[in-house]
Amino acid sequence: MDRAHKLSDIRSNGSPAFRLKATFSFIGKDLDKVEGTYSEVWVSSSQWWRETVVNGQRRVEVGGPNRHWLIDKTIDFPDIARRLSDLLNVFPSSTSKFEFDSINLDSAGMKIAECAITKPDSRGNKYAFCFDDQSGALLEKAAPEIRPKNTTTFSCVYGVFRRFGDFQFPREVSCFEEKHRKIDAKIVELSLEPSPDAELFKPPPGASERIECLGKKTAPFAQSRPDATYPRDRAGIGGAVVLLLVVDRDGKPQELKVVQSVGKDFDDHALAAVGRWKFRPGTCDAEPIPMEISVEIDFHPRY
Repeated sequence: MDRAHKLSDIRSNGSPAFRLKATFSFIGKDLDKVEGTYSEVWVSSSQWWRETVVNGQRRVEVGGPNRHWLIDKTIDFPDIARRLSDLLNVFPSSTSKFEFDSINLDSAGMKIAECAITKPDSRGNKYAFCFDDQSGALLEKAAPEIRPKNTTTFSCVYGVFRRFGDFQFPREVSCFEEKHRKIDAKIVELSLEPSPDAELFKPPPGASERIECLGKKTAPFAQSRPDATYPRDRAGIGGAVVLLLVVDRDGKPQELKVVQSVGKDFDDHALAAVGRWKFRPGTCDAEPIPMEISVEIDFHPRY
């Protein structure tokens, strides 16, 4: 992992400021192809700006020391597009610690790779990282996605590595959930940004503030989660409503928002149910902090 960081981590401490632009596409809920753009200006881990645009809707994040601010007044903004900044950041958080259990030869994309598998965590979940057998570049990562009712595997494959300063950075990424393709992205610009506009990094008026955890982080856990009731007169209809929310320091859900809709009736019932959930709050170095999470509520068709 250390070798891969040195080769490709353009966001490592002391790296030069850069501007990155990417295009991406995925299949929407109506099986239509959805396209969007992602832009980022990065100076350091405590000074960055990101913008994601899909279907004319704009989501902006600004990072500062131990804080970041979010402007997201979108309606039904696709959850997979919301996650794009993490997907394009090849490496896991610097605070993530892994104990590796085994190394296997495998294939990642079109290359032979050495895949390092972690020991199971407290919930029995494993992570995998596959590195190019020759260069040492990180070609693929796979992580468990913990849902209210199950756990799936989410993986991303990185390819078309090109030089950027002292680094070799991938220009293409494809991500999958249980081997089903979720999103493809292509970096169309990656350039040095020696004089970034200082206005980009000011907290936007009306933005929601989030705390950045630089220590040991634990995610919120739903201790009580009443089921959502099935809407009346909607027989034969079903699907998954995805909500974005903030769990506050007291474990209460706040700022609930639909990011994947099945229809207003289902959305309202999902919002009402999750609004009654009680959480064990997320923590940073054992101290409770507000933390943003997503929740998926499945409505199975009834006849």
